[in-house]
Amino acid sequence: MMNSKNNIRRAAGWMPVICLLFSIGLTACDDELDITPKGKVTLSTVNELELLLNQEYMIGDIPADNIGILAGESVGTFDQISAVLGQTNTVKYALMTFNEQVDRATLTTSDERYSNIYKYVNYMNTVITKMDEASGDEAKKPSLVAEAKVMRAWLHFLAVVIHARQYDDNTAADEGGIAYVSNTEVTEQKTKLTLAETYQRILEDCSEDVIKLLPANHGSQVMRGDQAWGYAVRAMVLFQMKHYSEALPLAQKAIQLRPTMFDRSVVKELGEWIQDQTSDNNFLYMAGSGRVSPTMTMLSLEAGELFEEGDYVINYEKTGWSLEYGKMFSGIDGVRMYMGWSSQCNVYGLTSEQLHYVAAECLIRTGKVEEGLALVDEVRKLRVENCQPSVAATEAEAMQLLQKAKMVEQFGTPFNFFDRKRWNSESAYRKTITHRLGTLGTYSLQPESPLWVMPFPVNAVRYNPTLTQNY
Repeated sequence: MMNSKNNIRRAAGWMPVICLLFSIGLTACDDELDITPKGKVTLSTVNELELLLNQEYMIGDIPADNIGILAGESVGTFDQISAVLGQTNTVKYALMTFNEQVDRATLTTSDERYSNIYKYVNYMNTVITKMDEASGDEAKKPSLVAEAKVMRAWLHFLAVVIHARQYDDNTAADEGGIAYVSNTEVTEQKTKLTLAETYQRILEDCSEDVIKLLPANHGSQVMRGDQAWGYAVRAMVLFQMKHYSEALPLAQKAIQLRPTMFDRSVVKELGEWIQDQTSDNNFLYMAGSGRVSPTMTMLSLEAGELFEEGDYVINYEKTGWSLEYGKMFSGIDGVRMYMGWSSQCNVYGLTSEQLHYVAAECLIRTGKVEEGLALVDEVRKLRVENCQPSVAATEAEAMQLLQKAKMVEQFGTPFNFFDRKRWNSESAYRKTITHRLGTLGTYSLQPESPLWVMPFPVNAVRYNPTLTQNY
């Protein structure tokens, strides 16, 4: 048995938790799985395979602890900044001080987020590869396979934006991407693709033909994908690729199918930001490493200055973005820390609000400034009391208004990192990120820094020679 486990580990550098395949993380089908020494499963019916789609997705790694720091959004969670700066040979030190000399690749021995992404990829591959021969309702098969494909696309998209350089049409064929895993053969080495190949595979998995096979509407079943979610995924991928004219109609379709947004004005009445994971604004809900968000996030001084004067959460949430807790834990005056425990914001999934911002930016970039800002204001009206209309004469002015409001909207998610990485590749919107840490110093991160690419973990690289770092 020991030799069998070792063989699995050696072959699965792309997926460090494969040896735990199907033994953890399932919320609906633990009793249905028959685990064999080679990691195979005996799921054989349509209903049994569908259980693999009934996940309460827990991706892991609160973004505020790593990529949120790079985006200029956060200074960690529960971190005394002086203690972080006192340990110079850590990943957290490298991120907080934007130090490119720290060997992040060696220090990143494991990565919970990376492991969980590929764990869920394997669930999707099981659905896709075994569905054809499964017994049961034949009519359900196409939609279940389509759902698994779009989820496989989304999971790989999260991985490639975090672990590779920003996509650009002119350079993607020469840049490293990630391993795109499309089978359940755990003994097969998975080869890292180029960035262009990775995005090509992602787009194939969430093609419009695939999306049309999804259920029209899953209602409040926010752990399952429907057509609104499918269009949202494809829109986000093209948006990150800077294919703005292609992303726009898809984002608009997603909004049309699921227009509802969460109204934070209720915080004024309740004195608390109570938002459940089943909120109608969620296309599909994917948590971080817990069921509350943005709880525990400590904002950078720069991010804390972005709130508008009438922000409902700032003004009415009793334990919301607290200066008291921020100072207590960070040791720096002016840092805000969120300490409300009733909000379950969608960390790694997608919301109607996000797609409003995607469509808004696409409109602004295609000369429709007023239409774009109108979408921004649809979100702002649910966030800011006595919200005043956004007014801009140029694309640059409109983008500045959008960037400010969108960053506040996305606190606690990875998408401020995604946006800043994308904007940094465009001369008009690139920006140097600055951390002002009081008497502990000021640190700057340049748009072209290698820090924008997170390392593959050691326990993945060790067994896969193709998985070279992308920086």
